[in-house]
Parts: sequence; structure tokens; C-alpha cells
Amino acid sequence: MQVTHVAEERSSILRLPEQLPDDALLSLLEGPDNAYGLAVFDRNVVSAVVEQQTTGKVLKLPPEERAPTATDAVMCTEITDHILSLFETNVAEVADPPHVEGFRVAAQLREARSISIAFEDVPYRVYRISVSLGRGVREGEILLVFPYARATPKPVPGVPNNFGRDFQAVVMTSEARLDTVLHRIRLPLADVMSLEVGMVLSIPRSAVSKVELRADDRLVSRAQLGQINGKRAVRLIFMTGDDDPLDASYGPDEGGFGDMGALSGSSAVPALSNGMGDVPPMGDFPAMGDMGDMGDLPPLGAFPAMGDMGGNMAGDMAGDMGDLPDLGHFPAMGDLPSLD
Repeated sequence: MQVTHVAEERSSILRLPEQLPDDALLSLLEGPDNAYGLAVFDRNVVSAVVEQQTTGKVLKLPPEERAPTATDAVMCTEITDHILSLFETNVAEVADPPHVEGFRVAAQLREARSISIAFEDVPYRVYRISVSLGRGVREGEILLVFPYARATPKPVPGVPNNFGRDFQAVVMTSEARLDTVLHRIRLPLADVMSLEVGMVLSIPRSAVSKVELRADDRLVSRAQLGQINGKRAVRLIFMTGDDDPLDASYGPDEGGFGDMGALSGSSAVPALSNGMGDVPPMGDFPAMGDMGDMGDLPPLGAFPAMGDMGGNMAGDMAGDMGDLPDLGHFPAMGDLPSLD
């Protein structure tokens, strides 16, 4: 047997049966990590192997058109394993060799449709090997099929799997951006198009107790604006099942904010649990009183660069807002009253 040509193809479990010659011997190959492959001898190769072992030579007569038998499979097993051994030795010498080592004959497949049962639905490498048999008396073809990539070991029942833990570790270290929305204003399109730098938009005092915390433009929590250690802070409020995440509670009476009565059964939790001490219920907040003049807000172009927005800016902005309640000096937790 002499190799005259080798071609490599990429195939799938659906295409494999269509690529096999008629009346071919299908030998199921078993490899490392319970991976499976296939060795295919066409009719000419099978008959040549049988004739060589029974008569001592390859006959010139064309082979009989018949399906291979179990006897044919037994007589071809040894030479199939030898071909596989030679093949993996030669392939290992090329740059970036494919993983074809360790595959040997395990059983005979009676028909091509058995491939979809025995094989996994993954990409496969198909090597078409043209051979000359009996010193040129006959030409034949051998197909060697291997998984395109090394098989991933399957989880063993009862053995701990680290996938869940590793996945959680990756997710929990991912960044999650939260946006704080102080107030929403509805304006006619004509007014929006006429906005200019330096214009002042009015924000009601009640907005400080109706802050939204959003992630990817979805409402995560309600919050109340305050300050701690001279910096802006928001105090989270658990939403009840009556809260509408689509902002149905906001009406036009306050430029987009409406009745907050749905929060009457909610409870407050600290937004900054480290160093804030006991955070009181919303009903125990000291009276906001007169917040004073908000001051002239600078035009957007006058805001400092993001890298400069540190503690000094927070302190300056707190001063412009007037006297907001200090979140670190609230009285003790009490019964949460209704906000109606």
C-alpha cells in the first residue's frame, strides 16, 4: 500500500454520512477523553486487504459490490491500527500539529446513519488518503476522521465542579454603572431646541427625596439625597411590590414626579454601610427647612475634568446646595411612617 495523495477537510456530523463511499468499512475509533473518530476503507481497500491475507496478493479483478462483513472488519483491524500509528507519528512532525494521537479501532459501524448516534455534534477533521494497492494493481481511498479540537473532559457525577464558582467570581468583579437621577423635566421640543448655555432650569425642593438610582436606564431603587462628611450621598429605599419600574408614579404635576404613596410600606437601608452608623427611617429625617439659594450653576463647558472631581469639588458643591441634612447624625431607627 502506497500513499499517493492526502487532503484535509473540515466537516460536521450532518455532512459526514454524505462524504462516505458506498459499501465502505466503517471502523469506530476511540481516543483520549472519550473522544471518537472514524476510519473508513472503501471497497477497493477492503478487498485488497482480504485478498492479501488469504491469497498472498492483490487480484487484478475488480472487487465484488457488497457490504463489508464482520469478518472483513476483523481482518482490517490490525492494519487500521498500524495506519493510525504511522499517521500520528508523521503528523506530529508538522508545525502546530492537530490532536490525532491515541485513536484506535473500537468497533465496526454497520451503517453511516450510526454516526449521528455515536458521535458528538462538533466540528471534525477529515483526511482523504489516496492509496495505490498491490504495486499499482488497484487504487483505493481511506478516510480518517478526528474531532477538530481536543475534547473537553465531561464532568463526573459527584466530583465538585468549579465552573459555577469561577463564573460567579468573574461576574462579581465586573463593573456595574449606577446613575443617580435627581429630577426629570418635560419640555416642548421647541423649548428644548432653544436651550442655550447659561439658562437655568427650576428643580423643586421635593426632588431631593425622590431621587432615582438607575442601571442601564432601569430603575434599581429610590433614594433620598443628603450629605456625609461634606460629600454628596444618597440613602437607598427598598421598593415595594407596588412600585412601578416604568415610572408610572410620576405625573405632570411636578415636572415628572407624582404621588410617592406607594412607598409607604418601604423600609430604608444605608447606602454606605461602612462608617455611616445607624441610618434612621425616612420619617425621622430632620426637617429640610429652607435649603437656601442653589447658586448659579456653571455652564456645562465650565465643569472640571473628570479626573479633578475629587473631595474638593464635592465639598464646594455641598456648599452651593445649602444645608442638607447630615446622614451621619440621624436619630435612632424608629417606626417607618406612611409617606401619604
